[in-house]
Amino acid sequence: MKDEKNSKKGIADSDFLDFLVTTVIDITQKVAGMELVPSQEIPHGTTLDIASFSTRTNGDFRVSLAMSAHIDLLKEITRHMKGHTEVSMGDIEIYGGEYFNIIFGVFLSYVNNVLHTNTRFRVPLFSENLYPLRSLSDKRWYVRALSCPYGMMEVGLCKLSETEDCMEAQSYKIKE
Repeated sequence: MKDEKNSKKGIADSDFLDFLVTTVIDITQKVAGMELVPSQEIPHGTTLDIASFSTRTNGDFRVSLAMSAHIDLLKEITRHMKGHTEVSMGDIEIYGGEYFNIIFGVFLSYVNNVLHTNTRFRVPLFSENLYPLRSLSDKRWYVRALSCPYGMMEVGLCKLSETEDCMEAQSYKIKE
């Protein structure tokens, strides 16, 4: 995939993904005490084992941002955040959504500082039973996989033009 440079600062899109991955690793360590490491593997298992959070941005830096992870990994993050052993899918949606907000808030703060822009993200969407990001046919997605003993996670961003609308997470749902 061609790695486009941001016209304002000459920063490659993959550099933004590198910072996003570093942010995911750091925030996960702080919030859940878990060490995620880069992985070359694509998450396996059924799509029923995966949930995703996604959002898009408003402002000068137009991207779709997404995170897909094994349910067991999201449950463990939620357990740490919630402070309880019992975790429901509703808990994962709430606490996982806050985890997602922290990660992407830090990421967009970085983007705004580096590019001197005013970019915000919209309310994230939560979806169960989604395909991992790497299975998307859209080649504009920059995706990295991470793993830990609880499972795999993928984070990604898709750079968009000024006139292009973002792809919603709902469009990735499995058609049964």
